[in-house]
Amino acid sequence: MDLNNLPILSILIWLPILGGIWALFIGDQQERMVRKFSLLISIVAFFISVLLYYKFDNSFSGMQFVEEFYWIESFSIKYHLGVDGIALPLIMLTTFTTILVVMAAWEVIDTNISYYMSAFLILTGLMNGVFVALDCILFYVFWEAMLIPMFLIIGIWGGPNRVYATIKFFLYTFLGSVFMLIALLYLYSLTGSFNIQI
Repeated sequence: MDLNNLPILSILIWLPILGGIWALFIGDQQERMVRKFSLLISIVAFFISVLLYYKFDNSFSGMQFVEEFYWIESFSIKYHLGVDGIALPLIMLTTFTTILVVMAAWEVIDTNISYYMSAFLILTGLMNGVFVALDCILFYVFWEAMLIPMFLIIGIWGGPNRVYATIKFFLYTFLGSVFMLIALLYLYSLTGSFNIQI
């Protein structure tokens, strides 16, 4: 399999996201199917990350498997992805952990199963996006979107203090995100680019 000709990083992002959306359509009425489907998607994502690891060239220090095209050309915002030796193990860890989470959910989650599986699959894809984004705005979009399934997971399936934890989580992440956006816009005003590699 020649991964160099495949948008492998986009697959690692969008496969779990689309799988999570599809899990919602399967619904709680077909509980067993949604569990098996979610496990299948998580295993495939991990398998792809393992292939990525074996195709990764450790002798090259730059970004690999780069995908780049304009997203919002008037502001020089790109859909720009790439992976290096730091992001790669994080992707593998994320996809492997997702398998464990999905398997553990078979025993402990018995309500709103399709929503739970969907949230974690979507979270996996968005986290992969955070690790490989090479455009500041794309990184910010993945980062902010990632907080939504996290917010739902804490608020719906959290412990006894989940309401307090959810509010606290929202306040901290909202304030942090505002300052992050200001910093990104400031860097853009200095460099004229949202490229993380500058």
